[in-house]
Amino acid sequence: MPTPKPIYIGQTPQLLVDNHVIEYVNFVTRVMHTPVKHPDNPIVKTDKPWEITSYFRTNTWNVHWDERESIYKLWYEDMGWDYDEFMRLERSGEGRKEEEVAAIASYDASIDNRLLYAQSEDGITWTKPELDYRTVDGRKTNICFGNKEDGRIHACTILKDPFEDDDSQRYKAIYWNAFTGLEDSRISAAYSADGRSWTRYVKPFTIGQMSDRQLGDVIILTADEQTGMYHLDTRARAMQEPPMSPKHARVPGWGPAHFPHDPWRMAKRRVFSSTSYDITKWPVLSEMLVPDDTDDVLDDEFYGLVRFRMGDLWLGLMPIFHRTYNTVDLHLLHSRDGFRWDRVNRGVPFIATSADGWDRFMAETCSQPIFLDDEIRIYYAGSDLHHDWWMFGEPEGLDVPEARPGWNGGQTGLGVATLRPEGFVSLTTDAREGVMGTHTVIGTGTTLVVNAACADKGFMAVELTDADDNVVPGYERSSCDTFTGDSTTHVVSWEGRPELPANVVANGIKARFYSRYCDLYSFKIA
Repeated sequence: MPTPKPIYIGQTPQLLVDNHVIEYVNFVTRVMHTPVKHPDNPIVKTDKPWEITSYFRTNTWNVHWDERESIYKLWYEDMGWDYDEFMRLERSGEGRKEEEVAAIASYDASIDNRLLYAQSEDGITWTKPELDYRTVDGRKTNICFGNKEDGRIHACTILKDPFEDDDSQRYKAIYWNAFTGLEDSRISAAYSADGRSWTRYVKPFTIGQMSDRQLGDVIILTADEQTGMYHLDTRARAMQEPPMSPKHARVPGWGPAHFPHDPWRMAKRRVFSSTSYDITKWPVLSEMLVPDDTDDVLDDEFYGLVRFRMGDLWLGLMPIFHRTYNTVDLHLLHSRDGFRWDRVNRGVPFIATSADGWDRFMAETCSQPIFLDDEIRIYYAGSDLHHDWWMFGEPEGLDVPEARPGWNGGQTGLGVATLRPEGFVSLTTDAREGVMGTHTVIGTGTTLVVNAACADKGFMAVELTDADDNVVPGYERSSCDTFTGDSTTHVVSWEGRPELPANVVANGIKARFYSRYCDLYSFKIA
């Protein structure tokens, strides 16, 4: 069997989410760590008189840290939904098409989507500053985008652009825009210096050669600082409009039937992607993440994807919609190329709904994590409402509390959960000693740094070999200063000596991590 080429890692941390640097393991398992939810959740919820239907969903909000102003910034949608008018239209049948399976026309005629702004010094306690953009009942509000001149602002994704040299365009937005309703809806883009006031781009937003609405209502914009490109992870407009036979059975409810044996009738929510150097001009979308009809229990749907780089790989957070139960939870993915993805601990949520609380029916995100020195913050939307039972259950005649006339018992909100740095996944050992051996790696540093945590009676020791598995003299396991603590930056040493053997490192080195009752999150040569 040919010897694998050494893997160049430089000084990049090697997260152990996949098997890229792993040659072998024995009595080692991979554990996905779930973020710890903040005890004060929800940290943002409806509490202003002009907030009609605050709507924290995928994707209707974003959180960014603004290093210039030293504050956290939040943008979130208010649907401005007049539910009484919606039900009046439903009862009257005005504008309702006979073939509709959901109350689309009545819904569209009774909403007034707008974007609101909040800010925080610590990311936990938020204020909603009153701005000059739009007043309600003669009072200033924190509405920052969405009025008669700018139209409705729905599914707005906001990027703090790392590539922009023009300070007036530091923030970028892409959103579903409409002035009268579905018939004139489009995808638009805007820019802002500070995120508090917005200017629409004059040039049209295009996908391929087309400027009409090509996207669905999940639009997530991110930037890749390694390539200088923007990523758009979204929905295609027609993805839930498969050809239907008038002879097929129909039932009330939101969305068409799915045909598991016919790919041309794929009606599930799924993720499409495109990349560009211009946020207003995109190549045609490529289908990227598609639910499997066997592994994803027939009715699970992929709601969206927010991607981010960690070390030399991509991680992604993907809400999964369990359509029959009308709930949403959040799952962790990884990728080496940003297009082909695998799920971590498939079927197990990264952030789950709670048993009984503000996020008991939906937990999801559309915003990249914020990386601090001592923790990773994952802001997420939660709800004690089901996905759409509270919206369309009453006209459908659904027998659930949310669909009963006069019910007003829940809302969506914003929460936050935290992980240790690089703490998404660990290689974990238990009562029996385990070992993980790496492939040959080439680094550019002089020490081996690990992010690891040992439990009571736990330990870790490291042995180094050359590319031919010969133990490097002086770097035997017996010479290693055993680690028994918890550190994100522990420097491994051998009889008090942390320096790595320079001649071996330059040609490629292997590491053997021996441990018991220990979590190894990452290592690097730095």
